[in-house]
Amino acid sequence: MELIEKIKRLPHDRIAEVEAFVDSLSRKPALNRAAIHQALTEYALEHAGTDADLDPDLEAAAVEHLLETD
Repeated sequence: MELIEKIKRLPHDRIAEVEAFVDSLSRKPALNRAAIHQALTEYALEHAGTDADLDPDLEAAAVEHLLETD
């Protein structure tokens, strides 16, 4: 079933909720994934090996978990 058909089958109060939700989405700026990726990459490169880097104990626990789940 298509989205429009699903919306048409909703009770009127629910249609108002959908409309409000869609309106809120249209007011949000679109994510610039390339800019986010670039910023994260720059941060990681700048802070690698510093106190702002991933906690060594947390990193070790994550690696251990990944090895156990394979």
